[in-house]
Amino acid sequence: MGEKKGLMAGSKRSQWVLVVLLITLLALPGVVRAAMWVGGELGGNFPRDMHGINLDTRYGTQTGGRLGVNPAVIGGVIIGYDFVNSGFGAYSWPEWMKYFSIATDLTFNRFDVKNQGIEFRRYSTFLPGSAKAKGYMVAWTFMVMAHYGFFPDSEVPTGRVNPYIGVGPAILFSGFDLSSLGVGSATSTNIALVTELGVRFMALTNVSLDVSLRYRYANPSYEYTDSNGSLTGIPGSTTNLTMDAISQFSFLCRANYHF
Repeated sequence: MGEKKGLMAGSKRSQWVLVVLLITLLALPGVVRAAMWVGGELGGNFPRDMHGINLDTRYGTQTGGRLGVNPAVIGGVIIGYDFVNSGFGAYSWPEWMKYFSIATDLTFNRFDVKNQGIEFRRYSTFLPGSAKAKGYMVAWTFMVMAHYGFFPDSEVPTGRVNPYIGVGPAILFSGFDLSSLGVGSATSTNIALVTELGVRFMALTNVSLDVSLRYRYANPSYEYTDSNGSLTGIPGSTTNLTMDAISQFSFLCRANYHF
């Protein structure tokens, strides 16, 4: 019993030590522009209605009408690097490089089609009103960011407010479930384009808050096995579904720690 109490007391002491270290770390003045930073992000994702989808069947390529997708929550984690000469991973970069950063983040959002019907030119109905199509998207994004600081003070001489713009590619992992039509689900990996416009506020010398608007563009395609022939008319055959111009707008709120 005494040994158990000792272990519990030791565990509590360890927890208190971690709490004190964390508070001390956040309270330290730190460096004004630390090179590395990590953060969490959360926001909303609003896809534009797609102009159409293409379905390859034995009758040829069928083109469907406009397809609407439900808004969804988007969230993820981000890690970045500022080209400055202070903080973890710092280097004596040229002075002009202080206006640039690189970042990579991983985000997740649902991609669920609205309950609707889509009429094809030479086929009946792809998504009847009673059917639902659900999907998801995971994007691994790489960005180059340009920024400029405003409102410098004694604690943050580089500026408390930093508007920025970012651009770069993303690897998009997605899935689309058509179980309601008897063809199951399929996944796809594609390259996407991402641009972002935002503002960073340096709340502390080592803590910043971001608000941004992100745009993502992709053209994923999926291959299904039509086990009962509901889409192709040939049981056991495969069919490809290609989505035209998936444009998604997201607003993101971030909290970042610089070290």
